[in-house]
Amino acid sequence: MKKILFLLLTVLLAASLFSCSTPIYPGLPDISEDPMKGIEIYCWQDGGEWKCGGTVGTNRMKTDEEIRALQVVTIPEMKRILERKGLTDCFVVRLVDLSGDEVVYLDFEENLTQITTLEMQLGREE
Repeated sequence: MKKILFLLLTVLLAASLFSCSTPIYPGLPDISEDPMKGIEIYCWQDGGEWKCGGTVGTNRMKTDEEIRALQVVTIPEMKRILERKGLTDCFVVRLVDLSGDEVVYLDFEENLTQITTLEMQLGREE
């Protein structure tokens, strides 16, 4: 009985040690240092609910494949991720339409109100 209890406690200890490793943040790539060009949060509506995924900022438009390959989370989940990683002050919101075969970038000026609302929901200060 003592051997079984010892084995069980050892397995439990090992599992708790592995669970304390660096957390995996869905919705964002693993970022080990401050992203020079910030974070791009791609947002779209899916069945009336806003979904999003993020990536490190670059000087180019992301391909359809890159956007569709993003890990998808809800807006509240992304807010928690940004807060945990200390990235609430260095992101931009990009609105896209994923309903068709091609990813469509929605016009910034036409959607400024929605973009501002999403930025505030993601934790951006006014």
